[in-house]
Amino acid sequence: MKNFKKELKIAYDADAKRRDAAEGKRDQWKLDLRQYFVDLLKKENRKTVLELGAGAGLDSLFFKKNGLDVLATDLSKEMVKMCKKRGLNAVELDLYSLDELNRKFDATFSLNVLLHVPRKDIKKTLDSIWNSLNENGIFFYGVYGGMDEEKIIIDKSKMGLPRFFSFLSDDTLLNLVKEKFETIKFETIDIGSKIPNFHFQSLFLRKK
Repeated sequence: MKNFKKELKIAYDADAKRRDAAEGKRDQWKLDLRQYFVDLLKKENRKTVLELGAGAGLDSLFFKKNGLDVLATDLSKEMVKMCKKRGLNAVELDLYSLDELNRKFDATFSLNVLLHVPRKDIKKTLDSIWNSLNENGIFFYGVYGGMDEEKIIIDKSKMGLPRFFSFLSDDTLLNLVKEKFETIKFETIDIGSKIPNFHFQSLFLRKK
């Protein structure tokens, strides 16, 4: 457990090339969520976006093409290279070190990133995200979950390396965010999993 961040770096460095070529293979619901995010920001005349766990930069590039000022961040140096190859402003950054950016954003986008944060650290991480947002800032928090469980997973269909996951039930997730954020929209998305109650949790939140 103590080396979970090192294992994540190794795994995502190894997966960078696959993710770099993934734009045409993504689920439509993921594309719909990022469009909703962009529409929400445009409606409120928001301009600056921090993406956490930007991966190869596919979503950050979409945001940039929609006229937003984006900073793409990722734990993996290879992912950051992919972001920069797309002409993005990108930095290698640990979720635990958001204060090092020393700036605030109108919105934060986080797709399947916080599920790598241990339950004991989630509140502290949410506090850091809250601190990085401007007044009434928007936060998209999207993760897989549906049950309270922490485990190591090796997905042989991807990089085949160990990654730490912390899944949360819907109630746990909603209770964790309510102290610092107002829920704009919460929905669960059926991903066709054979695991009971396992689904995608989509939260659009506003800084209180």
